[in-house]
Amino acid sequence: MGRTAAVYRRLQEQQSRAVENCLARFANSRILVVEDNSVVLTLITRFLNHYGLRQIRPARNGLEALEIAAEWLPDLIITDLYMPVMDGVEFCRSIRAGRALDDVPILVLTGIENHEERTAVFEAGATDLISKPVYHLELAGRLQVHLERSQLIRRLTEYKERIALELDQARTMQADMLPDRMLVSEVLETYPVDMASHYQPSIGLGGDLWGLRPLCPNRLFVYILDFSGHGVGAAINTFRFQAYYNSLRDIDTPGQVLNQLNSFLSGILPVGQFATMFCAIIDFECGELTYSSAGAPPALLRPEDGEAGFLPLDGTGFPLGITANADYEDKIQGFPPGSSLFLYSDALVETPDPPNSVFTYDSLAGFLNGPHAGKTCADRVASVLGKLSEGNVTTFEDDATIFCLTYLNREFGSDDR
Repeated sequence: MGRTAAVYRRLQEQQSRAVENCLARFANSRILVVEDNSVVLTLITRFLNHYGLRQIRPARNGLEALEIAAEWLPDLIITDLYMPVMDGVEFCRSIRAGRALDDVPILVLTGIENHEERTAVFEAGATDLISKPVYHLELAGRLQVHLERSQLIRRLTEYKERIALELDQARTMQADMLPDRMLVSEVLETYPVDMASHYQPSIGLGGDLWGLRPLCPNRLFVYILDFSGHGVGAAINTFRFQAYYNSLRDIDTPGQVLNQLNSFLSGILPVGQFATMFCAIIDFECGELTYSSAGAPPALLRPEDGEAGFLPLDGTGFPLGITANADYEDKIQGFPPGSSLFLYSDALVETPDPPNSVFTYDSLAGFLNGPHAGKTCADRVASVLGKLSEGNVTTFEDDATIFCLTYLNREFGSDDR
């Protein structure tokens, strides 16, 4: 018996040292102990001190503990069940009712064996139960498990908050790449145009862009771009695009722009990634639209007489970034006063997923030709979005971009578009 007792003591000592080593990294954890029995409170405090835990605050009842918890924000709470003023069950409910401590572990000291009562304790918000009388190694083991969990949750929360902050900054940076109010105002003042646009990334960050660049008092460059995929990866590609696009000092033709962009993107995009793009130069003096496409959805053009309505332009062309050998040609279309151009990303014809999409390429043109689409660019953009909403579409599965421009007929007034 003596040898057996000695072996048992050695095992306990080894377990105790192992627990001490495990709890050493939690020495600065804040632990709130709620217990009205001074003997039990002293015993638990000594246990905690023995395992290297020094930041301990006592409370005699649940109400006092609530006040301490609100100010101190403990990492873990040990509480008795039966106390004056406010018992352990009500204390658990009160802690879980707030947001500041809804994840803090609550270890309840109890001697109850009734399954219904134990279930009620968990329903009130307890994380774990420790049976009385308290065995110090069991208490230490539960502390280790729940402090590790609490630390992991805190790290994950901090990581999530940091990522959210970085994504907010990235969203702001990406929004800054779109034409700002100053540029839009400059275009509206310089050129005889009406314009409207809509940009909506599917998950905060996206791979779509649209843009304007005044070339001279009579010529305006416009484009719409859509990188494959969405989210962070697609957004990074838009930053790459923007850096190169801004370095282009002279824009002679849309085809020349696409050839230069394709040469750049085919050298940096990973296999399987690409971009579609439509770009055009509107010459207001000649009344012409010179355009080129890199696999973009067919742009819609409405001639000045309006009898034929919106018609698709040739959108054939190899997507950007797949092969350096692609070649992009310019096409010319009449664009006198009264003409309109409608550009869009493929989310408009892929929401919801085909074959249940609200629009097809043909039906989108037909919808814009109807009287309900309105005459102004803003009306047309709003009517398309409204039609999508009728199909219970509140979010897009892909990034969605729309740009509409009308060459105003100064002679007949802005209502004749």
